Amino acid sequence: MVAVISIAALQLVNVVRTAQFNEEMVAGSLYLLAQRLRQDPDAISELSARFDADIRILPRSQGPRDEYQRDRLARGQVLVDSVNHGRTARLLHTLSDDELLEVQIDTVTEIQAQATAYMLLEDWQRSGISIEDFLARMQPHFSFPLSVVPLDSLLLSEGDHARIHFGDVLARISIEGRKAEALAKLPGRQEALRLGPIEAFNPYSWQAIAVITVIIFMMLGLGVYWVVNSFQMRLSKLEQATSRLAQGHMNARVAIHGGDPVSRLGVAFNKMAEHIQRLISIQREMVRAVSHELRTPVARIRFGMQIIEDVADDPFVSKQLSGMDSDIQELDELIDEILTYARLEEGGPLLDFQEANVADLALQVVEEARPPAHVRVSYVGMNPDDAGSAEIEPRYIHRAIQNLVGNAGRYAKSAVQVNCSIGADICRVDVEDDGSGIPEEEWNRVFTAFARLDDSRTRSSGGYGLGLSIVRRIAYWHGGRAMVGRSEALGGAKFSLIWPRRHQD
Repeated sequence: MVAVISIAALQLVNVVRTAQFNEEMVAGSLYLLAQRLRQDPDAISELSARFDADIRILPRSQGPRDEYQRDRLARGQVLVDSVNHGRTARLLHTLSDDELLEVQIDTVTEIQAQATAYMLLEDWQRSGISIEDFLARMQPHFSFPLSVVPLDSLLLSEGDHARIHFGDVLARISIEGRKAEALAKLPGRQEALRLGPIEAFNPYSWQAIAVITVIIFMMLGLGVYWVVNSFQMRLSKLEQATSRLAQGHMNARVAIHGGDPVSRLGVAFNKMAEHIQRLISIQREMVRAVSHELRTPVARIRFGMQIIEDVADDPFVSKQLSGMDSDIQELDELIDEILTYARLEEGGPLLDFQEANVADLALQVVEEARPPAHVRVSYVGMNPDDAGSAEIEPRYIHRAIQNLVGNAGRYAKSAVQVNCSIGADICRVDVEDDGSGIPEEEWNRVFTAFARLDDSRTRSSGGYGLGLSIVRRIAYWHGGRAMVGRSEALGGAKFSLIWPRRHQD
């Protein structure tokens, strides 16, 4: 396709260049004709015979109707077209404000070159100036050189030498046919007037090759751009589907068209997404089933223990029953956290965003907190009356702050502080404690599900490794993030919950 377009472009360029070349070749002769006819309109018959052409003077109204061609004639340029089904060349040139010079030529031969040379000699003789000054005056009207050369410098045969001395005009063409010139002897001087050399039209000039090269590179560039842009758009759709899958939309798929590498990648992605969706669905169903099924035996065990506790009088048995009741309570809390975490892993559609006062929620969590007896939880944030509302899911934000406060209470030595600040665009809740803190190398692991920085599961440390994971998921579905650092005020750990004040779908 590029080759066909390039050849067509070359032909189009050459059509324009050929027309320009023809106009430049005849411009000088038409200028001489127009100049002669302005001086002597009756010489039209003689000039027609000289040039072997049909020369006429037309009113401007019979000229071209095209505005562009009329403008070119007004600027003194030459128009070349064809008539008589392309068998006759028609030349137009401005003669005066009201008239046009029309020349029709059936065949182009050396006669026209000879006539042009004769007219140049005649006009020079009438001008009364030197040949050099005359040629300098005429040169702007000719596209080929006009010069005077000594006869001795010309390699002429005896016949050509005799002809030029008898006043003939010699028209010579080079052997390879690429150049031509006309020679006429200057009267009374051993010099000749040379018209030329005239270069033949070259369809493969550097200008044409440059234009075609530019067109080829443009076509190739457009082709490459189209291919790359097509791949880029399809890869963007694949990227969007991947992002949706990462956000929890397990039904994200890409449309498949064709069998190219991107389509095959899309097929592989769809198979992977289906496999992941099936595995996660099985996992969630199993977690729900196990969690719900555990509640029934736990409830029966608790009921049985209460019956035993009512009839048992032995203090030792009562103490053991109390410990077992606490274990069952922990198991019940673990089931609740597993179910909460599973729901949050399913994605954002579970969240019902509404306007709420975050500072008021944080203060409520502090008031509801039940830390160990040696730990005091205090609120040091902004006044809830001064805090504006934010778009949140109150139930889950309350749960997130509650988890952070509970986690801090388990590891604090004596104090936990809750700070809430509401900005123009951001909501932030910080929970700090005066415990031993968290090593910096563990900061990235602390929010991982079931991850614990100690291996114990005693009541003194508590927790199941899900509380902070739930906090991270709640922050994620609110478009924010959960972070951990070191408390400057209390010296222990500092957990921060940050999310946009206005929810964005």
